[in-house]
Amino acid sequence: MVRRVISGIALACVMAAPLAGCGGGSDKSDAKAAWAGRYCAGFKQSTQKLQFPQIDPKSAKKSRDAILSFLGDIGNQLAAQASNLKAAGAPPVSGGEATYKTTYDNLTNVRMELGKVSADLLKAKVTDNKALTKALGAYGQKMSLFSSYQGPANDLRANKEVNKVFGEVSQCQNIGA
Repeated sequence: MVRRVISGIALACVMAAPLAGCGGGSDKSDAKAAWAGRYCAGFKQSTQKLQFPQIDPKSAKKSRDAILSFLGDIGNQLAAQASNLKAAGAPPVSGGEATYKTTYDNLTNVRMELGKVSADLLKAKVTDNKALTKALGAYGQKMSLFSSYQGPANDLRANKEVNKVFGEVSQCQNIGA
């Protein structure tokens, strides 16, 4: 019976080593790997492939509604990513708190601006394609401020230690790279 328990514990350590740090290595690198594993697992769950809106050239209102739905999906995804980041907390690395704050602030700012744009587009009187084009022009100007934003994973990777641990933890290797 004891042998089975010990075998089970050893197997659990081998299976969980990349996430929980069972096995060798320093506590600090284990904490980094555990944090990265938590963050990246949540990131993958909160990130989904978005379907671009279907534009109906015969109905400006349907097109606007499709665009609003798309913007809503982006907003929901950004909210999920913010929740994931908050749950993971600051990375246990040098400069981790500052990296976390910058990442969270950037994510929040983009999300808020997207919400404003969506609200403006919803209020816009779209009676024809010309009115829709005009409303979307204002949207484009506002969102151009964030055209270089590449997401929270890239913001986190700006920290050299986070970038390194993302390269070492299999769940993170293709995130924000």
